[in-house]
Amino acid sequence: MKILYVEDETEAREALSKYLKRHAGKIFTAADGLEGLKLFEEQLPDLVIVDLYMPKMDGLEMIREIKKISHEVYVIITTAVDDVDIILRSVDIGINKYLLKPIDPVELMGAIDEYAVILAQKQKTEILFTVEEKKQLEDKIKKEFTSFLKTATGKGPSGVAVFIDNDTIEITAYDALTVMEKNLLDNCQNSIIIEQYRKLFYSANENPICDLIHEIIGSRVKFQQVEVSMENKTNKIELQIVR
Repeated sequence: MKILYVEDETEAREALSKYLKRHAGKIFTAADGLEGLKLFEEQLPDLVIVDLYMPKMDGLEMIREIKKISHEVYVIITTAVDDVDIILRSVDIGINKYLLKPIDPVELMGAIDEYAVILAQKQKTEILFTVEEKKQLEDKIKKEFTSFLKTATGKGPSGVAVFIDNDTIEITAYDALTVMEKNLLDNCQNSIIIEQYRKLFYSANENPICDLIHEIIGSRVKFQQVEVSMENKTNKIELQIVR
């Protein structure tokens, strides 16, 4: 599940976004309604958390524009003002939940978990993990996959990102080329050779990688696709959870 959080107060935005990244997964942040609307158009998140009063474009106006793009998006409004008129207007434009500031992270995570269940039902899929479980598994996969690459190639990546979405696991390794691969790339300037070499590496190690993920999540997985980009310096593996 992708979440967009829009808040003009820098300290509040940074604190809550840090919490959400640890507990809820993929988070995008914006400092005002215009920036939030642009991010929504680019990322099409499943859930939006937005402050009511902001410069340039307030929360209600932003939601009106977002609802023109997607009627399905789940919206949580946050504000320090307990105003009945505002609440009624919020309901009229399709806002699902109203939280008073200061935001209670536990209450917010409860709302996110509730929507995760609704989203899974809409997609007619069984919810495999709670938001908290998903984040813990993503962190563990990140750690173990980094260690696996370092052992298998002699060099660990500069970073690894893991994202679990229903029955799909996406693992992206950044700057994972070995010294030999970098030298080969510098000498022949042929990125296609390195990309093919990397794909062969993942193909040869498909079973060990799947076994590693299986041990972490408790379910079998299989490779869906492998993407290697020399331009972006990324290796991306997409796996499907077998149920």
